[in-house]
Amino acid sequence: MNIRNRTVAIVAAVVTASLSVGLNLAPASASTTPFTAQTPAGAALGVLVQFKHGVSARGPRGTLAHQDAVAALGIAIKGQRALGGGWHELRFTGVVSEDAAQRALKAMSAQPGVAKVSIDRVIRPAGYVPAVSSAAPKLSNTAILSTIFGIHALGAIKAASAPLKVVTKDAFSPAKPSVAAVTTSWSKPKSFFGASLLGYKVQASFNGGANSIPVGGVFSSKTVKVTLNSGLQPGIAVSVRIAAVTKLGKLTKVGAYSPWSTAIPTGLPQEPQFVALPINTDKPTLTWDALSLHEAGGLPITYTAKASADGHADVLCSSTTTSCTFTGLDAGVTYSVHLMAANKWGATAFVDPWPVADPYFKYQWQLAGGHGINVVGAWVRTQGSQDVTVAVIDSGITPHPDLDGQQFHNQDGSIYGYDFVSDPASSADGDGWDSNPTDESSDNVWHGTHVSGIVAAASNDIGVVGVAPGVKLEEIRALGIAGGTSADLIPALLWAGGANIPDGNGGYIPNNQHVAKVVNLSLGQPTPFGCDVSTQSAMQWLHDHGVSVVTAAGNDGGAALDSYPGNCFPTINVGSTGFTGTLAEYSNWGAGVDISAPGGDYLHPGTVDTAPDGQRGGIYSTINLGTNGVGQAGYGSLEGTSMAAPVVTGVIALLYSLKPSLTPDNVVSILRASASAWPAGSACATAWTAQQAAPNDYNIQSCGVGIVNADAALAYAAANY
Repeated sequence: MNIRNRTVAIVAAVVTASLSVGLNLAPASASTTPFTAQTPAGAALGVLVQFKHGVSARGPRGTLAHQDAVAALGIAIKGQRALGGGWHELRFTGVVSEDAAQRALKAMSAQPGVAKVSIDRVIRPAGYVPAVSSAAPKLSNTAILSTIFGIHALGAIKAASAPLKVVTKDAFSPAKPSVAAVTTSWSKPKSFFGASLLGYKVQASFNGGANSIPVGGVFSSKTVKVTLNSGLQPGIAVSVRIAAVTKLGKLTKVGAYSPWSTAIPTGLPQEPQFVALPINTDKPTLTWDALSLHEAGGLPITYTAKASADGHADVLCSSTTTSCTFTGLDAGVTYSVHLMAANKWGATAFVDPWPVADPYFKYQWQLAGGHGINVVGAWVRTQGSQDVTVAVIDSGITPHPDLDGQQFHNQDGSIYGYDFVSDPASSADGDGWDSNPTDESSDNVWHGTHVSGIVAAASNDIGVVGVAPGVKLEEIRALGIAGGTSADLIPALLWAGGANIPDGNGGYIPNNQHVAKVVNLSLGQPTPFGCDVSTQSAMQWLHDHGVSVVTAAGNDGGAALDSYPGNCFPTINVGSTGFTGTLAEYSNWGAGVDISAPGGDYLHPGTVDTAPDGQRGGIYSTINLGTNGVGQAGYGSLEGTSMAAPVVTGVIALLYSLKPSLTPDNVVSILRASASAWPAGSACATAWTAQQAAPNDYNIQSCGVGIVNADAALAYAAANY
């Protein structure tokens, strides 16, 4: 990831006083407020200190060395503890102002033997974006069509009449079969009312004219035909209308628009996906789900099924419906089945049945082809190895039939992991660190349960399935009701990678018996301070010990470099896309985004099916239905970079399953080489080209190299490593 260190000027308040001889003035006390769920993310709770090698961190009577330098500022200290990796937390009695925290950091940094100091801050999940209301959604700003410029209706020029004979047609081209396009042609208006024709304005709509999007700028007066080929999808109708722009003297006027002219762009069909048992003469009928109009390329479709068995001739069966009964099967022979789809432009290859039969798999659009991650192809190579551990550092876990068998367990049957939430305001039990990673909070969105399901929900014929259902999940709790702190995240990261973590009593907590190969951090909060040195050092330690760390780019709709902890290095920082393959409006962007993945977009769901919870366009995964404490296991949709990150985490887990000797740097190279390209003409495609040309321009709204592609990633790894 390209990271720059952001330098922020902190201007401290200067206090002046008149001094008299013999008068000793104590520093003014720095006020503190309690840490609660309402405490803003990024608020300061203490400082984290790392001492130079060979320098003792112990002060008198159990204090931290040099903590009196902070106390001298009037900041009340609650206590200190060792975090691992040579880091120590000096905790204040509550939340202090940023000015007080910066003075404490400066005071401790100046002490002899101190190597590094950072501020202990409040952290939160990369919160999902709530569902939109039933009001008409905004159309995407993803450069489906570019913004118009420059011409305004002024003065008393009479508007030209509407252009005539406006006709929109499908413009499929065999030379560019993957590009959906339409052409619109027209004739000049009948009347210009004494003005000269300057050109034409073109508008498009994807909802029959309820909302319109300008196309390009002002086309020349000689233009009578345009081709639209950016942002269109086969099977999704697009309407186009035209208006003349006239000029009289220095004044211009936009004329009357023509009626909307509508066409449906077409294309090749997508591969059908189906679940099927083998076929024989006793059970000769195959059934499947129909492709949607969009998936069918916007055209009538014919399915051809093929039954195959070694030593026997293939048997074909064609249908325009969703079932087909084979005739001519040899008695006593079991046939495997394959399916293809064809429209007038061409046919797909024969595909095998889904490797899973989980009933909600059909709602998990993020796993499919199109602008999903194409994981079905990857599963041909591996669904994940139990030798690969994925650590989910989040809000903890709740019991769930799609997850219970995916986790490590203790001898008593409880879930193996650790709880690093230490603050009573944020911990359900208030007892600090312990070996229970379950989420027992009375007020929670069950964030960790949802994230865990995206990574590795079981392929068990119920519910959903994860990206890597064959790997093992390790649950590590670092977020509670009020969020968490940097001082809780640091030991959680280090413990995931196998480091020794002090227990505060002169010993160590039990070492991690299942060291992670991948760590998922679906956390994200805006910060003007960049990545602190304590988190940075933990990330580097994990990288140096062969652990890949995946982070959420954040949901602020701004620069990813301003979102912690994704702005730390080296991580794989993930932006979020929707069903249409463009960046979700909430997702952070820029040079801090390495790659993007489906994270959901309620505002622009495209043609995705409505999930059982009534949502369209989100990521459907495991949740808990409890509203006051842990309740019944269930399923639900969320959206956010919190959902996109575990998609990439799952793909990396598959890579480590296929090629255990890969390094974190190898993984980054594979993801970059195999990512799906951005839709042609989209804002993300344009931005990525610009980013490549100007890698140090941090104002470019880049979305990363592309969308993660599981099938291509595993194929690339198999061929090159």
